[in-house]
Amino acid sequence: MARIFTTKFQFNHQVYDAIVTVLSNDGNISFNVKVLDMELYKLIPNGHIKYEGREGFKDVQADSRLAQSLIQSIAVSIENHLVNK
Repeated sequence: MARIFTTKFQFNHQVYDAIVTVLSNDGNISFNVKVLDMELYKLIPNGHIKYEGREGFKDVQADSRLAQSLIQSIAVSIENHLVNK
């Protein structure tokens, strides 16, 4: 099953948007995230993040602590969206 939605996340005192595709199959869940602000491409190449499982964002290789903080902000927003929908 696939689910696509947009989410807003806060990073460095600004609010940004991302498009999220959630794929679930046989109890496994994967996330494909595309940030929409090109300013963030400096931290996330091509503005794209992909991870497996709800905690999988922790395993995403980031070039800096700032990039890791951005990824975490996005993941928190996604989790809030999933829990509240």
